[in-house]
Amino acid sequence: MKLPWMSRADKRRWRSTAGLKDLGSCVAAWLIGDIASQPGYQPHCGPDEETQHLIPVLVAVNRLGYVTDGSQPGFAGYGYDHHWWEQRAAVSGLVDDPQLRDRLVAAAELAGLTVVQHDMTPRRHAEGVPVTRSLGRVYTAFGSFLPVRDLRTIWPPQIIGRRAFGKVAEAWQLTLIDPKWGRDDVLWEALAEVVRQYRLEDVERQARKAREALTHENLCSRYANPFLARPLVKEWHENRLNAAIEEAKLSGCTEAAIALVVGCECD
Repeated sequence: MKLPWMSRADKRRWRSTAGLKDLGSCVAAWLIGDIASQPGYQPHCGPDEETQHLIPVLVAVNRLGYVTDGSQPGFAGYGYDHHWWEQRAAVSGLVDDPQLRDRLVAAAELAGLTVVQHDMTPRRHAEGVPVTRSLGRVYTAFGSFLPVRDLRTIWPPQIIGRRAFGKVAEAWQLTLIDPKWGRDDVLWEALAEVVRQYRLEDVERQARKAREALTHENLCSRYANPFLARPLVKEWHENRLNAAIEEAKLSGCTEAAIALVVGCECD
């Protein structure tokens, strides 16, 4: 039986968050079913069925720190009422990392998407952009400015904690919308490209750390017997590098792109 409230275990997970990166990790866990309930949603209810195919990319961007609070696929067809419905692909959320925000905006603009962003004051499209319509009537809009009172409803401070809510209130509200009704690939590919950028950078970072750790100077300065330590150090760094490479492959990075950033192999 589904209880009409969030479980104590879920509350502890959300309460442990300190900022948007933590919130994003929890949203990702909710998307894949590791957490049963999310603030602002009906307890014990997961993502809508129409967004199931979007979960991989939504999980990835949430883990980067773009905390999504709404998304829908592009769609054009007959709906539940046998009338013609149209949807624009859209995603909305919060971001406080300037680099991540800039990359999301740049990828969206390059793809020809509509970008709506607000800081703590409403900006252009403060009333939102229509994303769902039928028979000439608009049913849903994305990108509306959310004042603090609305943010408190979506992200209750008593659930996520006052510290995390403070980060929510200060974050940029960023919405990306495909202007073409019914199209369902351009927006998600733009998000995936940003994820691939970060994954490749992580591979490059791990490869560089491995090379630096295995230099003769480093081994001699850190270990009494560098020759005995070298195989263990190499194995440890290779495991981290391989994990980063697997994440990059899962995000769609090509073997050629990965090889390019890895550079020379560690001896």
